[in-house]
Amino acid sequence: MSNIFDLVFQEWSSSLKSRDRSKGAVTSNFEELFEKLKSSGASFEEAHAILPRATKAHHPIPSIARNSYKKLKSLVRNFDKSEKEYIEEWHKSIDDQGAQAFFESFPLPKLDEDNEPKAFGNMSVKEYKAQRKYADQFSTLDTAELEERMARREYDLDIEEMITHLLKEEDNG
Repeated sequence: MSNIFDLVFQEWSSSLKSRDRSKGAVTSNFEELFEKLKSSGASFEEAHAILPRATKAHHPIPSIARNSYKKLKSLVRNFDKSEKEYIEEWHKSIDDQGAQAFFESFPLPKLDEDNEPKAFGNMSVKEYKAQRKYADQFSTLDTAELEERMARREYDLDIEEMITHLLKEEDNG
């Protein structure tokens, strides 16, 4: 099946040479590719694998990019970008428009949607098991020994005596 998608991409890529590749036409060029892929039965993953090749195919060839930079630099007085910055920005703009067109045609798949009935509070059985698995990683606190130690000691909660004891410690210390 991926052969069909490769052929769709190859057809689109070869047709770019005769198409309008100006800034205003970039999105529509990508939309056409992704609509063809979608109508050919491409899944999200299959189409996403083609996205980097498609954006690269839409990038201008180096000589055109260089000539465009030189022409723009001669026309605009305060043009302060280097050729490399200008071309990188141009490529990023194409990449962004390609990604935008891709996600319009192929929305993100739902991530781990849990439609199970909620059995434990607001958790499904699957969520509860995942939480228990995580919690079981940690050792369980055994309070029996602590309770025994607390029971053996006698506590005098006479506040006045405690305050006088503390004051005596301060005077001696």
